[in-house]
Amino acid sequence: MKLLIWRMKVLSSNFAASKSTKITLIKSKMKKIFSLILVMMAIAIPMIADDSKSNPSTRTIGFDLYDVATIPTVHRAPMRICVEANYDALSQTITIQYDGEATGEVSLYRNGDLVDSSVEINTSFMVEESGYYTLEIITDSWSAIGSIEI
Repeated sequence: MKLLIWRMKVLSSNFAASKSTKITLIKSKMKKIFSLILVMMAIAIPMIADDSKSNPSTRTIGFDLYDVATIPTVHRAPMRICVEANYDALSQTITIQYDGEATGEVSLYRNGDLVDSSVEINTSFMVEESGYYTLEIITDSWSAIGSIEI
């Protein structure tokens, strides 16, 4: 009788050991799959489509932003103003888009000469001649200057 009980204990302990090794194998496989999913997401997140980049005739105009009320002794972080200007070669237009609350005036210069201006920041300018164009946006609290050669 003692022999039979000892065999049952041995069988049950082996069964428990094999079950725990199966669980650890499953856990390690799950970790590998989860790690693979994380790597795939990390690669896929930066691949966000941008319409202006897919259109080869559109070029983005970069702006340098300036604070109008700058005090030389105060060191501040750079301003983050969401203003964007694009030149579309097919329609020959420069379009300015701004989603803030400030109002101001936009001026377009070609080779230093004033070509056009607008009292609204969200505007478009027709560009018919080639040259070095400069956009200037002036508001009460900030100003921006950007340029493009067409």
